[in-house]
Amino acid sequence: MQSYSFSGYDALLSDGSYDATKDFEHVFEVMSQPSFLHMTGLGGEQPFYICDYPAERELEVRRCIDTLAARLRTTKYADGSPAPSILRIDLFDNVCEFLRHRGVLERVIALEPRRHTQISSDPMLDGFLGLLVNMVNATTNNLYDFLAEHYEQAFKNGEADIVFITGIGAVYPYVRGHTLLNNLQGRIEDSPLVMFFPGTYAQSSASGSSMRLYDRIEAENYYRAKNIRDVAIIS
Repeated sequence: MQSYSFSGYDALLSDGSYDATKDFEHVFEVMSQPSFLHMTGLGGEQPFYICDYPAERELEVRRCIDTLAARLRTTKYADGSPAPSILRIDLFDNVCEFLRHRGVLERVIALEPRRHTQISSDPMLDGFLGLLVNMVNATTNNLYDFLAEHYEQAFKNGEADIVFITGIGAVYPYVRGHTLLNNLQGRIEDSPLVMFFPGTYAQSSASGSSMRLYDRIEAENYYRAKNIRDVAIIS
């Protein structure tokens, strides 16, 4: 059994295995604080957080995220703030909706059998994945514009007090975590954003911060998000 070491919070059992229930209880305690909801004490930093977890526990973590969202929606905050609305952005669903919005989803699906040329971690070596990379990351009318507009409408409607982003593993390599967060910076800033990440988000003074998807794919540097386990709980 592989062991996991997370910064800022001990989410381990005595044998070194990951305890999702214990971990998400801590995450709930962080998110149910008024300081998290109102984004205070950030020193001008973007209210972005990463919650990493072992990829092989994906199905269990999905259930934990469902439970977390349901609990938060009925939480009474200590300062009297009402229970928050949760905007959950599943990236795979939103990529499909983005392609449908552009009127190309059916064509893209039809192209897949013919355009796949090579399985590689480099999407540009695969004709189909390269096509998706170009569409998602276009100079204008790209996925990040689509997500930002979705958030802005939801926030206007009172449906996005907290933003959850899930499914980053399902859209790799045409959507990458650090690219996504970089493009949403300054566009989702009125709500705390939490990206649930199957892998490891490591932070150190010596090597900086990096995101390692599935604990196998080469790490991507990203410096602007906090590991949610590093957020103090004020009792």
